[in-house]
Amino acid sequence: MTRVEVDAPPTRAVTDILVRVTLKLPTLKQLSPVFTIVVFGVASWVIYDQLKAHPLGSILEDLGSIPAEHLVLSAALVLPGLLVLAAYDLVACTYLKLGLGVLKPLLTGLMSYSITNSTGHAVVVGGILRLRVYPRWGVKATQVGEIIGFGVLTYYIGLSFTAAMAFLFEGKDLQRILADVPRVGHLLSSDWLGILVPVVLLGLIAVWGALLVFRRKPIRFRSHTFQLPSPMVGLFQLAVSCADLVIVSSVLFIMLPNHNGINWLAFVGIFSVIQFAALLSGVPGGIGVFSAIMLVVLQPPADGQTEVFAVLIAFRALYYLIPFALGGLAFLGFVVVQNGRGIRKRVAERAEGST
Repeated sequence: MTRVEVDAPPTRAVTDILVRVTLKLPTLKQLSPVFTIVVFGVASWVIYDQLKAHPLGSILEDLGSIPAEHLVLSAALVLPGLLVLAAYDLVACTYLKLGLGVLKPLLTGLMSYSITNSTGHAVVVGGILRLRVYPRWGVKATQVGEIIGFGVLTYYIGLSFTAAMAFLFEGKDLQRILADVPRVGHLLSSDWLGILVPVVLLGLIAVWGALLVFRRKPIRFRSHTFQLPSPMVGLFQLAVSCADLVIVSSVLFIMLPNHNGINWLAFVGIFSVIQFAALLSGVPGGIGVFSAIMLVVLQPPADGQTEVFAVLIAFRALYYLIPFALGGLAFLGFVVVQNGRGIRKRVAERAEGST
């Protein structure tokens, strides 16, 4: 049984505040399930409105007509994408100096993220999964919380950077695409927003980088003390999170039959923004929300809507559902093996006690 520490050490890592905040966010959503239900309902309505003129048979037919070379190339990116995803735990363990090596954090991250990508609530569900694994290697419960919090921070750094780069280098392309979004297109495509978004995002990342380079002492906030990571760990953060978003968005980009004139970098930025919106929705795995927003943004012609929706289904199956099944089996295998060892140990102890 995992022992939860009561007395926290006097010096906290920078992720302590993130752990506290992110643990509260899912709680707020759970206390207001109506929000999640409404968002899911709106997303479902948008998808229905886009596809109501097309029978289910057309979607299934389009699903089977996705070019094989597109599926093969996308599938080839899934494995490195999952390895990069698993590296979030490696970044956090490196920051915390847990001495677990490379393989243990990667395997734990791979199992956890492959499951929470589909279930949503990565903090709560991922925390439960990791508390089943990490304590076996001497990692304390409070440190598991810091691993999760640091992973959240790493992901949002990548989201911010990729979105900022897309607005910075492909601003005109993004403005053209966002202008077609019903009702709010004029706001999303405004010049001031195209300047404000990259300035704010890159400004925050620059402040974070400056703190890592020039700040040696821990940061104190009220009764908490936060130790900043080293600049190298900060670069590791940025590399892992950006690689994650670039790979997963590329998988979808390759599979789409029509990009509505969006080039690759602009698509990566739009994908990051949509991912952020799906996370805020509170819907497990962003089911329905991601597809609804993507259909609105891509604006496929009437005769191409089912084809795009079929690709979105194939994308979720390829990058989320299949890893979810494999991650679930791997976690189940881990639990069975650990329980088997525990049983054998208890049997051996009883045998020694009876002699």
